[in-house]
Amino acid sequence: MSDKKENSVSSSGKGSMKKKLLIFGTAAIVALGGIYAYGVHYYDTHFHRNQMINHTKVGNLTVKEAEDVFTKDFASHTISLKEKERTEQIDPQAIGTVIDVGSQVKDLHAGEDKWTWFMDFFGEHNNKISLTMTYDEAKLKEQVNALACFDKKNIIAPEDAYVKKGKTAYEVVPEILGNTVLKKKLIAKIDEDIRSGVTEIDLEKEGLYKMPKHFEKDDDVQNALATANKYTGCTITYDFVYEDSVLDYATTKDFIKINDKFEVKIQGDQIDKYLRKLGDKYNTMGGGRYFKTANGEKKWVADGDYGWKIDAEKEKAKLIKDMKAGADVKREPVYEYTAEVRKKDTDIGDSYVEVSIASQEVWLFVDGKCIMNDSCVTGDPTKNAPTYTGAYSITYKQRNATLTGPNAGGGEYSSKVRYWMPFNGNQGLHDADWRGYFGGNEYRGNGSHGCVNLPIYAAEVLFKHVKEGFPVIIYD
Repeated sequence: MSDKKENSVSSSGKGSMKKKLLIFGTAAIVALGGIYAYGVHYYDTHFHRNQMINHTKVGNLTVKEAEDVFTKDFASHTISLKEKERTEQIDPQAIGTVIDVGSQVKDLHAGEDKWTWFMDFFGEHNNKISLTMTYDEAKLKEQVNALACFDKKNIIAPEDAYVKKGKTAYEVVPEILGNTVLKKKLIAKIDEDIRSGVTEIDLEKEGLYKMPKHFEKDDDVQNALATANKYTGCTITYDFVYEDSVLDYATTKDFIKINDKFEVKIQGDQIDKYLRKLGDKYNTMGGGRYFKTANGEKKWVADGDYGWKIDAEKEKAKLIKDMKAGADVKREPVYEYTAEVRKKDTDIGDSYVEVSIASQEVWLFVDGKCIMNDSCVTGDPTKNAPTYTGAYSITYKQRNATLTGPNAGGGEYSSKVRYWMPFNGNQGLHDADWRGYFGGNEYRGNGSHGCVNLPIYAAEVLFKHVKEGFPVIIYD
């Protein structure tokens, strides 16, 4: 009997365990079913837990809450303007920004399967949507105008690099970049970035500053520098025999002009001014000079065409050529007229013809020695035909010439001479065999038409020794 009881108890315990397991399993299934049903109900109005939109978490948010993340989160759409000296912001709310996602968020949620909500607990699933953003353009302009970068006291205008005269050579003044912002381009960039979601604008990287047109390292700037220094870097030494006159950068720098295209020009008018000064110092033609007479007197002799005179036009052309060559040069200037001697105190030298109107005498000096001295007859001042005083030079000499011209009382004269030596237009030295008397006061009332009349032998001596350019000094 005892064996039967034991079997009965054992069988009863097993049945009770199965019943418990059945109840627990049923309860678990019911619980899971409840949780699943709750999840289905919950995610019917919420995004799945792992959902992201534009890299922003929207899991477990309702469609409205998710939409609010994008349409009400203005702080994340603030645009920072990175300037050279500061950073400023454009507040989207201050410019009346409205963000609209349309039906995109709602459509994304509608595309989710609420029945499979339990499968989206792990990982992340990112979706992209486009934001439609509008703002008040007038308010944006107000905001931009109020920025510190547009305050006049903060603005530094850009400046071009340029070539200038330095102390010893031309040099480049570098450009100034400044910080002038291109307002219209900035507004356009803000508009673009508001709509695309960009939140920082680096003004320098985006090219929103007004820039100089010419920079120190530009080829045209460097080429202009090199050319200007080539033209002004040479030294031109003028040889005036008794001294040198040096033309270098100190003066030639003012001959140069560099235009806004960086073309280097040599200014002819500035060279003209320089050559006038050079002529004032070294030209002797037409100027006065002291002259020691045969009688030992010191006379001031002015006027006449004898002396040194620089040919300004030809010298200008040669000077420009020398400057463009850029090499140091030592030379004489180009002369239009030359004299016999180039000394500091005189250009006459020791060989010359001397005529004294007051004493009606002529002297011929050769190498400092008086070769001839004789009486003469000069132009008649009473008939308005004087011999002009001054320093002249023999223009040429001619044997057997016929001299013609008007008489003071009317009519023409014609005189044959053996020795003709003009020095001032139609005035010259010549023999006058029709005269029986020379010297004294013959020239007053019976003087020549302006020439210096000589006895034949005196004219012959002069003719033998003088040549073209030989000085003739005439004084009262």
